[in-house]
Amino acid sequence: MKNLPLTSQTEISGYQFYIFPYTILYTFPEYKDYLTEHYMQCFGYIVDDLNHMTFGYSDGVSYNDMSYSPGPLDITYNSYTVGLQLDVKKYIISSIDNNNYVVIFVDEYYMENRPAYQKYHRLHDILIFGYDDEKFNCFTFDRRPSFSSFSQNQIDDAYKSGHSEFLKLSEDLSQWIEEKSIISVKLRNVRQQYNFSSERFVKKLKLYVDGKFDDSYSSFVMPEEKCYIGVYNTKLIKYHIDNPSENVYILYPAIHAWYESKRNLLNKIKYCREKNNFTNNELISDYESKVERQCEKIRLSFLKYQRSGTLNNEAVSILLNSIFTHEFNIINCIHDELIKWCPFSDNSL
Repeated sequence: MKNLPLTSQTEISGYQFYIFPYTILYTFPEYKDYLTEHYMQCFGYIVDDLNHMTFGYSDGVSYNDMSYSPGPLDITYNSYTVGLQLDVKKYIISSIDNNNYVVIFVDEYYMENRPAYQKYHRLHDILIFGYDDEKFNCFTFDRRPSFSSFSQNQIDDAYKSGHSEFLKLSEDLSQWIEEKSIISVKLRNVRQQYNFSSERFVKKLKLYVDGKFDDSYSSFVMPEEKCYIGVYNTKLIKYHIDNPSENVYILYPAIHAWYESKRNLLNKIKYCREKNNFTNNELISDYESKVERQCEKIRLSFLKYQRSGTLNNEAVSILLNSIFTHEFNIINCIHDELIKWCPFSDNSL
């Protein structure tokens, strides 16, 4: 029996792009400084083949591309070719015994406590962080995160059936799952303190308000001109609200991730303020009232839209324009104030 520590975290989800590595890192206070300096540059783009909007981060550890940007994690991938030859149950137990979290793709038809259990076949990934003599403990994330357990005896059926389900997916997605059907994730040097740098933070804040990518752009490989980054990601939503004839689907998960990005940035600015005794609380209050809370109104509007099919496009467009203007101005002011308050090693800012 063993359970690895795990704290549910949805502040950065991107609708599952980041939730697993972020949840692992967030569990350990040693990485608070690291997390504060990363996951800032949230950008929006249109998925060409599906013609819908999504949001992701250009820095930090991306779940979909951890092999390119592992950050403070050691990651091992097993393909379905390898996985089908393993004793999956023993592999998971051995991984957890060695302090590795396990992300595994399974058919949830065979998993107790999942909505699809014995109802329909559904390939999905879960994070297994513990076990006892009878069950594996797991963390899942769809529209909401949840902790649950399922019988160890179900794992072979769930994994093997998952292999059949992945063959039915689109080529791009099935290729990714085929290569990474079992992912082992371990913190690297967890006791080594990452020291927060105000200088690095303020530089990234400047990139955020300028809408520019930096050298850490690695979460997704795509042309920069197709992305609306930082403060400008609001413009992507407004453009497609104002131009419905382009038939871009604005699904609620994208709006939720966009809102979370603003709340996430606010929390990071507060953290930097505390580190440097930044005393201008008026700017923080302005961001809360004129940006974060207004983004929450947009989120709720789209949540109702998802249920009713009715959206006041004109009112949403006006509010989005107000959010962009206020965020642009407030973040510029915060950036300038932080330069005055924070101790920097040079004058390059």
